[in-house]
Amino acid sequence: MEEGFILANKFRRVIFDELVAGENDIKRIAKKNRMIPRVAQRIIDEFVTGGIVEKKGVRYVFTDEGKKLVETIGK
Repeated sequence: MEEGFILANKFRRVIFDELVAGENDIKRIAKKNRMIPRVAQRIIDEFVTGGIVEKKGVRYVFTDEGKKLVETIGK
């Protein structure tokens, strides 16, 4: 997954930034940012399919590829 894919959409960027900040519960991310939960879930599913995030229980964490994007995009 390329950084442009994340940066091109404000909701993807919000979710990415929340994950970088340490929030790993998609329901809390959606509620905090007043997002429709279904939209937030679709985006996190895109991240999982893209290989930058993986689900561990009910939490989402960055994969090695995701960690590289964190360094590239920065915070």
